[in-house]
Amino acid sequence: MERTCVHSCKGLCNALHVAEHREQEAVNEYRAYATLCDYPDVKQLLDELISDREKALRLLREKREILAVKFAMIDKINESLA
Repeated sequence: MERTCVHSCKGLCNALHVAEHREQEAVNEYRAYATLCDYPDVKQLLDELISDREKALRLLREKREILAVKFAMIDKINESLA
């Protein structure tokens, strides 16, 4: 999934979308391995990695939502000045 940064983040932040997509792919892959794993230490490690990646995914989504609100406020300010 190759996307380049357009350096005009308003509503188009490819970096956050790509990072979110990759984190979700990692979670899905780790879950698939954890489901099949019979060795307790490896399964525990995979579960920890899943937890860490899910935290990162939540952070990415929260920050993306915050940016969306900020951009909406900027739009409203610009509209009121026009």
